[in-house]
Amino acid sequence: MFPFLSALAHVPIEGWGDFANGLLHPLVSPAQLLVIAGLALLLGQQVPLKVKMPMLFFGTAAAVSLVMRAAGFFPEIPPPILAVVALGLGALVTLARQPHAHVIHCLCAVVGLILGFDSEVETGTVFTIAQTLTGTWLCLILLTGYVTLASSNAAGKPIAMNAIRILGSWIVAIALLMLAFSLRG
Repeated sequence: MFPFLSALAHVPIEGWGDFANGLLHPLVSPAQLLVIAGLALLLGQQVPLKVKMPMLFFGTAAAVSLVMRAAGFFPEIPPPILAVVALGLGALVTLARQPHAHVIHCLCAVVGLILGFDSEVETGTVFTIAQTLTGTWLCLILLTGYVTLASSNAAGKPIAMNAIRILGSWIVAIALLMLAFSLRG
């Protein structure tokens, strides 16, 4: 759809350090933002809110996949896969069901792996790559955690809970559009 966006997501911004470029990477990738939003909203819907284990699974999987991707052990994730993952997460948010804790843990691990494998690391020294990876990992954790905590405030508030479900339906709609555009050409 917008080829410059996918290209921009993997290009460092001149004048910014490696760590800052790593921090910005998930924020300039629309597909990654959609997946992060879906996972965070789903985690925020869980009552009572228990984010310690899900975030541990997510963070560990993201760290492992970022290192594996930087070492060249895994190719970049094709855009349709990110769209399908976002679609599934958005559907779960829209349905407002509470999956079993083991399902949540598995989803967090899979999403962490996918987001890490989708992150491109520029070549350079080991120190440069480590700074970029650390920034990317930190942004993934902080953004997911923040949106999770913010959305958890909707618990017990019917209007806010419906707003979260509406956001889930928007994630589904956007993911379907992204999927259609990625499969189009």
